[in-house]
Amino acid sequence: MTKLYFGILALVLCSTALPAQDVYIGLRQFLDTKFMQEYVKSRDESERAVRRFKRTQSRYTEEQVLQVADAYNNSAEQFNQMLYNIKDDLLHKEKRKFLVLFPEDYSKQVECDLYRARDFYSKNFQKALVEVSGDGTETSSFLTLLPTLIEYGKSAFALFTRIKEEIQKYNEALLKKYLIDEYRFRHWDEIN
Repeated sequence: MTKLYFGILALVLCSTALPAQDVYIGLRQFLDTKFMQEYVKSRDESERAVRRFKRTQSRYTEEQVLQVADAYNNSAEQFNQMLYNIKDDLLHKEKRKFLVLFPEDYSKQVECDLYRARDFYSKNFQKALVEVSGDGTETSSFLTLLPTLIEYGKSAFALFTRIKEEIQKYNEALLKKYLIDEYRFRHWDEIN
């Protein structure tokens, strides 16, 4: 009787785990694209600039440090908003349909979001760093990564055409865990 119980339990656990694994495979393919790899490089470069500034922040007044921190946090939110938009679009039936049917057009939308975020970053975080520290080289390498990131967007979103059935299985928790939590720009206070 015990063996039968454990056999049934194992079967139930395996059958409930399979759909999540299938969904994860398609999402992992997207997260492994050059687009997301370049996004991570951009995020990491930006966070390196924060770390470099934090190492020298004792040279500046508290007001100046807050100016740079606020500029960074606001800039990071611009990039994070792009991730939230992708998540929301993957969860919204009509947007998901548009993404699958017209991945090139969708990548242009994301490209516009990236350009807006880049401009905001340049006009806020980079500007604040220059005003406070007198050195803008800390953020210039970040800005040079973005054209490459945009270039890879088209092929990344074309992937969704191939995994269109899987996309329908995505849910809020899955996308929050694997897209938002893993790839977001961290807040100033989270960067050490």
